[in-house]
Amino acid sequence: MSRIRSFATRLRKSGQMVSEFALDLAYYLRHSGISPFQDANRKLFYKIIIETHAIEKGLSLREPRPLFGRDKIRFIMAACRRYDRRHSLMPVSMATGALSAYGQLHRERGIDDPLIGEIEEFVAEMAHDVGISANGGLRQLDQPAPNHAASPHDFLASRFSCRMFRREALPRDVIERLVAIAQSAPSQCNRQATHLHCFQDRARIDSLLRLQAGSAGFAEDVPCLFVVSTDFAAWGGPQQRHQGFVDGALFAMSLMLSLHGAGIASCPLNLAVDHRRERDIRRVAGIPEHHRLVMMIAAGFPLARTVKAARSPRRDVAEILRFGDAS
Repeated sequence: MSRIRSFATRLRKSGQMVSEFALDLAYYLRHSGISPFQDANRKLFYKIIIETHAIEKGLSLREPRPLFGRDKIRFIMAACRRYDRRHSLMPVSMATGALSAYGQLHRERGIDDPLIGEIEEFVAEMAHDVGISANGGLRQLDQPAPNHAASPHDFLASRFSCRMFRREALPRDVIERLVAIAQSAPSQCNRQATHLHCFQDRARIDSLLRLQAGSAGFAEDVPCLFVVSTDFAAWGGPQQRHQGFVDGALFAMSLMLSLHGAGIASCPLNLAVDHRRERDIRRVAGIPEHHRLVMMIAAGFPLARTVKAARSPRRDVAEILRFGDAS
């Protein structure tokens, strides 16, 4: 009888899983950025930020390619002109700063192209007609390693994504110590299903970053690459279908802060890939099939005391914070 009850329970949970994943699909189709039912201006808000950050990332490379991202830049300028700024000024402010830095870089290099004139006209238009102050582009970080005497708030705010590394391996004992610190990250029911795979072999790093396909321009400078995964054996039932990714992301953030505290720079690399690409990454990395991939993290000692980094401006707190209690 107990075996029958156990089988019935598993069958019921399987049915719930199918139902929940079907609802996930329906929700995504209705509310995601590809949905025709989603507000067009809200989608444009995020699209401008995403494309502008791609320009910021290009600027933050050691040697930006001349006139990179031409099509993206023209899209950004056109999108900003049709975007309803009553929603938020942030994406236009970010775009204005990033494109201003792009134009300045090319003028300093003596590169003359009609695109640079278009950018300067756009920046002037935003400043004159809209009154938007530039807030994107680059930061120059004079002390990539944090000051340990600083307040916890200053330490947290000083973390940044670095794309300029010295080509030297990280000591294994340092990695082990920092990973142990990162294990203080919370985990649902203390499952500790997150795993970390570390690579410092040049050929393996190159193979993995080609599959990740989001590190063009600095992949060859990455001396250490982490792959964060979650063991799906820890999760069961429809309510837990996303929890492995939550646990993995918390661990990854804790690791990046641990690295930062040791003066080691890092850059999170998304793994927004399909199942075939995920299988290829697992194969190259030697990660078991029962693991799902969460993200990659490039890490290494910063190239110099002064490092360029994308400004990556943040939204005003009032745009994201809501107090739900009664007034």
